[in-house]
Amino acid sequence: MAEINIERKKKSMWPWVILLLVIIGLIAWAIYELVDEEERVEYEEVPATGMVVPLKQEQVPTAITTV
Repeated sequence: MAEINIERKKKSMWPWVILLLVIIGLIAWAIYELVDEEERVEYEEVPATGMVVPLKQEQVPTAITTV
């Protein structure tokens, strides 16, 4: 009887490389977000009162008054 040599296929490294790149990307993004937090300026929105203050006569431009 003849001997049959059976060689197992080697598993691909690409899934591990892709997983490693994704993990490195997530860590880099998290570090960037933590460092960038200090430079952000948050503004409070001032609630509108709905009141309109009328202009005084001397504040109105002359082009509007001559019409």
